[in-house]
Amino acid sequence: MKQKLGAILGVVCVVSLALTGCGGGGGGSSSSHTYVVTPPANSGVSGINVTIVSPVAIPTSLLTKTGAKIVSKPTGPQKCSYTKTAQGLHGQWAPLNGKSVTVKVNGSSQLAPMVCSILKTAAFNPALLKRA
Repeated sequence: MKQKLGAILGVVCVVSLALTGCGGGGGGSSSSHTYVVTPPANSGVSGINVTIVSPVAIPTSLLTKTGAKIVSKPTGPQKCSYTKTAQGLHGQWAPLNGKSVTVKVNGSSQLAPMVCSILKTAAFNPALLKRA
């Protein structure tokens, strides 16, 4: 259970980073960039995909450095979708200030609703950047 809780927090951390422009890579049109991320196989959280839609391209290396993988499309039913506005960002994330980023959670895992619940109320914490 401890490993699964850690994996859930890892997924939420990746999504929180993405909400602030610190993640991603992938396709999309010139007006939006879509990234589908799946947790590492050894995380204990199989069956969850996180889709990030950003108006600004973001480097894939930051989403994958914890072992997550970029995949071509999400699998399983969509469990939730949240759009948040990035604010108070500095440095390489400053281009996302004032921009809306959408995060969707897909999958068949029983843990997906928990990830959605955390994301619904999650506020970005810059300290997460040091852990990812």
